[in-house]
Amino acid sequence: MGADQHEHGPVLRTGQLRVRDVWALGVGIVVCGQYFGWNLGLKDNGPVAMLIASLAVCLLFLAWVLTLSELAVAMPRAGGPLDYGRRAGGSWLGFLMGWSMFLECLFGGVATALAGGKYVAFLIDPEGTPNRYVAVAVGLTIIAAFFLLQVRGVKEQARALVRMTYAALAGLVVFWIAALTHFSWDRVWTAPALPADKGWQAVLDAVPFALWWLIIIEAAALAAEEAREPERTIPRGLTWAILTVVVLVVLTTVTACGALPFEQIATKDYPLAEVIRGIPAGQSSLLFYGFGAVALFGLLASYHGLLYGSSRQLFALGRDQFLPPALGRVSAERQTPVTALAVCSLLAAGLVVANLWFDKAIEAAVLVAGFAALVLYVLSTWSLFRLRRREPGLLTGYRAPLGGWLPLCVLVLSVLALAVYPRIDEKGVVVPVALGTYAVGAGAFAVCGRSRAPALGALTAPQPAPGVRRSGHRLHRVAVGALVVALGVIGAVSVAAFGGPDAFGAASDGAALFVIAVLGVAIVAVSVVELRLTRGGPRL
Repeated sequence: MGADQHEHGPVLRTGQLRVRDVWALGVGIVVCGQYFGWNLGLKDNGPVAMLIASLAVCLLFLAWVLTLSELAVAMPRAGGPLDYGRRAGGSWLGFLMGWSMFLECLFGGVATALAGGKYVAFLIDPEGTPNRYVAVAVGLTIIAAFFLLQVRGVKEQARALVRMTYAALAGLVVFWIAALTHFSWDRVWTAPALPADKGWQAVLDAVPFALWWLIIIEAAALAAEEAREPERTIPRGLTWAILTVVVLVVLTTVTACGALPFEQIATKDYPLAEVIRGIPAGQSSLLFYGFGAVALFGLLASYHGLLYGSSRQLFALGRDQFLPPALGRVSAERQTPVTALAVCSLLAAGLVVANLWFDKAIEAAVLVAGFAALVLYVLSTWSLFRLRRREPGLLTGYRAPLGGWLPLCVLVLSVLALAVYPRIDEKGVVVPVALGTYAVGAGAFAVCGRSRAPALGALTAPQPAPGVRRSGHRLHRVAVGALVVALGVIGAVSVAAFGGPDAFGAASDGAALFVIAVLGVAIVAVSVVELRLTRGGPRL
């Protein structure tokens, strides 16, 4: 077998990505969530509800990426969920998981490319309605440019992503400083903190939009096939990425809502730019356009990462013959999945053009991506539990901390978030569109790929790695306790939101502060345990 071949087809170039690269890929994929999308959750809910929902989502994603890392290290191939599901439950489960991740990345990429185009159109004419044709033209240009960049090779695109991620973070720093010049805490912590007519319902209604802060960060786990020491690089890089985004989420929510009344940005496509324009400091053309130029890197970095995720998943579906094998080809010179990149780019371009007739395309794409993500999380958690029980030797390279508590956290929070979708899908469009895309994929698999997909037994398990470092028992118990309390608090909030008894007595300011503190402690405790687990030095 050649260096560029796998027993079931071509492979990607291995050993190139380190912890910093995985961190940059994770942050870069989701940094666009700071610049648009999240603010839609403010409508009728307010900043405090959005902040609580965001911290609950951060806890979900922290548990999710560590759970996913266990599977990614055991089966370090670009197929990711495709391989996990096939190993755990057969070809149909594998396809549904792989297709979920493809849809998640594809629709996230569409939303991001279109947001980039609208952002440029807004900068051209801040006072008027953004020109749709300009927005679509810029969106198509972004798609074409990043197709050409990613065709060149993974090392080149990793370097570009690191630079764009730093630029996007610099843009956020500029925004925070500018917003603080017109900051009022009363605009953040409103009176009452949660809407009187909704109470805890506001928190749940904000969750699907809060997903956008971190949605598709798991695409970074697809880099396991191209990573150096994946058993350390993947979970450690993703943990640092989550912690970075937690800080960004809190600072962006607080400063944006503190600079202007949240109602002024709740329905905007470009909330941070609206804040800059609406504060006295933003009357400076240098600040307004300077921030606009730097902020564009946030959208570019995320589209870059999303194209990486969607193309790798489509490549894997083709390589393993779940879809036409042509999708699984790589460039002989660059070892990049050119065909898959081209198909993903063409699909994204078609959906961007559709914005000319459908003006709610960004919101719909954000919610469809979230729906597909939650389906993937539920199926992946079931797969992990099944593989832990049936093939414990497969998962010895890396084991997520806290035993079964992290995957249980993923399962509970994902099901809860899915249950909210019918409440927020006001026009009844998102869920049917999402289910329709699954029907299209299942039909294609049944016709084109099912008979050719390799059998479960044909997959070769990796050699078990040496024993992993154990975290301290006391710290482990503290983290488990913090996670259990956080799940209990989220459960109590959910029961009250759906009309059951309110364990807190009422959605008061004190209760809101308590929930925020509990979620924050759980995030920190789990992160500390994980970083100790994967720190350098000799293994025990």
